[in-house]
Amino acid sequence: MSKSHMSDYPVAREKVLVVDDQLINRELLQSMLVKIGFDVILASNGQEAVDLFSQHLPALVLMDIAMPHMDGIEATRLIKEAAGEIFVPVIMISGLDGDDVIRRSIEMGGDDFIHRPFSYEVLRVKIKAIQRISDLYREVQRLYMLRQHEEDIAEDIFSNAIEKDNITFDQIKLHKRAAATFSGDVQITAIRPNGDINILLGDFTGHGLTSVVGALPLAETFRAMTRKGYEAEQVIAQINRKLHGLLPTGLFLAASMVTMSGNGRCTIWNGGMPDILILSADGEVRQRIESGDPPLGIIPNMPDMNFTFTQLEPDDKILLVSDGVLEARNNDGEYFGEQRLLWAAKLGCREDDLLGRIMRAVDTFLKGHEQDDDISLIEIPGRIKMIAPALAEPGVNQALVQEEQSAGWTWSICLQGNNLRRVNPVAIALSQLQEVEGPGEHWHDIFTILTELFVNALDHGVLNLPSSLKSSAGGFTEYFAQREASLEQLESSCYVSIHLTSVKAAGQSNLLKITVQDSGSGFDHAWWLARITERADDETGLAGRGIMLVEALCQSLIYSGGGSTVTAEYSWGDGLMALN
Repeated sequence: MSKSHMSDYPVAREKVLVVDDQLINRELLQSMLVKIGFDVILASNGQEAVDLFSQHLPALVLMDIAMPHMDGIEATRLIKEAAGEIFVPVIMISGLDGDDVIRRSIEMGGDDFIHRPFSYEVLRVKIKAIQRISDLYREVQRLYMLRQHEEDIAEDIFSNAIEKDNITFDQIKLHKRAAATFSGDVQITAIRPNGDINILLGDFTGHGLTSVVGALPLAETFRAMTRKGYEAEQVIAQINRKLHGLLPTGLFLAASMVTMSGNGRCTIWNGGMPDILILSADGEVRQRIESGDPPLGIIPNMPDMNFTFTQLEPDDKILLVSDGVLEARNNDGEYFGEQRLLWAAKLGCREDDLLGRIMRAVDTFLKGHEQDDDISLIEIPGRIKMIAPALAEPGVNQALVQEEQSAGWTWSICLQGNNLRRVNPVAIALSQLQEVEGPGEHWHDIFTILTELFVNALDHGVLNLPSSLKSSAGGFTEYFAQREASLEQLESSCYVSIHLTSVKAAGQSNLLKITVQDSGSGFDHAWWLARITERADDETGLAGRGIMLVEALCQSLIYSGGGSTVTAEYSWGDGLMALN
């Protein structure tokens, strides 16, 4: 074994440690090894061998088994322990017969066995064979270190490009513990233009470097569509299309998503994840949302997705978990399971430490056994204090741009029949506005106006749904059920159109005129406006809140065509448009 051949190995490869209590055996082995090309270190017992190994770090050890003070089997165990992750082969030598000697030698770390007496050629061939194993081991170690380095880079990318941009607030609690350097679980939060919060928990098949392939486009699509105001169904459908075209066969994303409003209304979707639990203040399961759709990326399209619309009580909590929690296994091979999760969740709710209590229960159950899969938990409270959406784009110059001359533009869209069910014109309109006008805090108000006017036109104008269902929180579930049923039966002649007109003049405010028209028969808008005025201080009624909110935000709100057409005017600024 030449020094040049072993130059990339971290120990002194030209040295061989010979351990034997018989002087004649040591001298015989020394002469053979010198002939092969090694420097030889001699030890007369096991303890001396352990001491000399730590001092010289040889590349190979020839170990006699039967010796006084410490036999070769115990010495081999201690040498392997001292070597750690460095592979130092040990060839056991003995004149004893029997399979038990060989078995014990291999179990204690021996890598090969030579029965005495043996010839020079047998020893040379044995060393050559063990050298090939050493070379292979070093190559495996090199590849492992390379993969580890790549996973470290992937983790940095994941943390900086994916989860670093999460909306962080004390109310929504996130916890994640990876099974490897890089986690296949993804936790993403983002704010819609109306202030609603989108929360997604995803679990890619397996864990490790391959997960980042899907995590980057997932986060980009989720945040971009949330920022533009798309509904949860459209966000999920687009993520599915992108992952289906990108991910290789066998790699997919199980995911759950919650859209949370400040008043406790939420939309929940589950595709291949463990049940989503809505817990009461005392930790009882008030509602359970099972997986109703396949994971994302398996099929090209996701038709007729299953959503749950519910109203939370102020003290409720939504609990999202990945299967790494339920499938955590202890040393006996037993799973943590749902019953232990429910028990820990009940205690956690009562102690106001939901995630902490669950993780302590998992760790107690594991009893030091390493986790098999990534563990993720998200806790969402029944009420979230809304915050203004951050619509500023990174890297935009924080300056004010003066409009030098009068300018204006118009834009319109008309959706008919089935397109009313599958297309969200509000997100498209807001994207157009931001593209032309640039970012700004006023888009929060405009998104609210567009949403309320379109939803009123579709729900009450085209679908003719009764507003009375929204007079109580419990009626919203029935309202959404009727809405979905009516959307399935839309005729091609039904339509809703949105027309935008923007006018800007130097030294004057910016004016946006929004006109929404539907194919419905209209409604008694005068009666509704009067009734809203009378009930302005009533906090219990839910119906009509949309019109009242739009009227408060707009400069003017005018109904025509018997209520089937509405025009709102909204102005902002004083001739200056903020680019932040």
